[in-house]
Amino acid sequence: MSLSSESEVELIGFALGNCVVEINEGSEKYLHVVHRTALELAVQNQFGVDVGGFWLMGDQIVQLRRLPEFYPADEAMKVSSAVEAYLLAQLKEFYDISGC
Repeated sequence: MSLSSESEVELIGFALGNCVVEINEGSEKYLHVVHRTALELAVQNQFGVDVGGFWLMGDQIVQLRRLPEFYPADEAMKVSSAVEAYLLAQLKEFYDISGC
C-alpha cells in the first residue's frame, strides 16, 4: 500500500463567522449583498443546536457563486470578486491563515 501526498479531505461546509474581508476596490459595495445572500442560503443549526450557527454547505456555496449571474456584465466581475473574497475570509481559519 502506498501513501499519496494528496489529501482526501473534502470540504462539505462551514459555519459563517465574523471575519475581516480583504477586497478589491470597486467590489466592496457588493460585500453586504454577498453576506446577506450567504445568510439567506445558510442552514441554521445544520448539525443540531449544540453546534449551532449558520452553516454554508457545498450546495449553498455553489448557489452563492452564481450570484454574479444576476448582475449586468459590467458589475458581474466585481460581484464575483466579492463572493470569492468573502469565501476566502470565511475559510482562512480552515486553511490555517491568520484572519477570522
